[in-house]
Amino acid sequence: MNWKRITLIIFLAFMCSGCIPKSYIEQLGIITAVGYDMAGEDSIRGTMVMYQFDPSTTSPSQVVSSEAATSKGLRFEANRMTSHRLVSGQVRLELFQDQLASKGMTKYMDTLERDAKVSDMGLLGVSEVPTADLLKINDSKESSNSGEYIKKMIKKSVDHDVLPDATIRTFMHDYRDAGIDPTLPLLSTKDEKAMISGQALFQDDRYTAKLSPQETFYLLLLKDEYNDGQFQLQLPDEVLKEFHKDTPGPTKEGPLHVSLHEIDSGLTIQPRRGDPTEQSVKVTMEARLLEITKDVDLQNKKALNKLEKEIEKKVKSDLEQFMNILKENQVDPVGFGKYYNAQNRNNRVTHENWRQQIPNLNVSFDVNLKLLRHGTVE
Repeated sequence: MNWKRITLIIFLAFMCSGCIPKSYIEQLGIITAVGYDMAGEDSIRGTMVMYQFDPSTTSPSQVVSSEAATSKGLRFEANRMTSHRLVSGQVRLELFQDQLASKGMTKYMDTLERDAKVSDMGLLGVSEVPTADLLKINDSKESSNSGEYIKKMIKKSVDHDVLPDATIRTFMHDYRDAGIDPTLPLLSTKDEKAMISGQALFQDDRYTAKLSPQETFYLLLLKDEYNDGQFQLQLPDEVLKEFHKDTPGPTKEGPLHVSLHEIDSGLTIQPRRGDPTEQSVKVTMEARLLEITKDVDLQNKKALNKLEKEIEKKVKSDLEQFMNILKENQVDPVGFGKYYNAQNRNNRVTHENWRQQIPNLNVSFDVNLKLLRHGTVE
């Protein structure tokens, strides 16, 4: 290619770019977060956080609310309330009020999924307070608006093994697959700031129950999602009493608190052939003992082995209690039914028959823990 041809191409590119009005982007309101709330029997309220590039405005983001029967209708109504043309190409967060989510989210999720402008890697969440309240909070020094702050908070929690994956793609896969139910982060407010309050459990597309942050640990453990996690648990004081060091002064009474960091877990789930309600689970964990609240002689191998066994016993007991929560609410966020289908071609579970079998789930647990090294004593 000679220099004359290169010069001609550059000239034509410059001329074409000049055909686009320079102020075009200033006319857009780029939606980055959306919240959906109940507004009536047949209507919903949408709250949209948008970025605007208009130099005449004092704030780069704006929050707009509207009411309609559909999510598309919300944007149509919101367009009539702002001088900017709203576009959804950068939506990265969708929140649903718990009251709305309990009635079913499929019709809203289908709309989001069919919208080619909305990435299926966008994040989802359920809110215990109206999403309008969450998205209108604007006191964060970490982000330009509450929508961006919540998105970063959820993403950080997923990346650091605190929450399961929360993308539209994962939610829709778990919703459509037989033998597993989706879950989403549960949000609320504290001291007028957004916070993660737990994990939302679903029957198909309906929000039905809540897991506490402590219980969410066991969900992650059974989904084999720990690579560098952390967890705190409580043991009875007497379990390591024989290994307490002799120290002057009064002995601190109360339960033994243990902090585990850098948790790396492994998981094997084995359904019984021909019976999806009978399953065995083996959990292996390697972790660093970061902190323990009693002055225990951890240089003593017997003390360390005893501590490992007591933690294993506690985790096994908590897993059994966790299974009771799932059975009582007839939900399967772990995917026991899906594991069964993967290993059995005949008598596979379906969306309909698995829901009725969940209360009869009998899962036996085998937990093995190895403490790699130990840290501080409080």
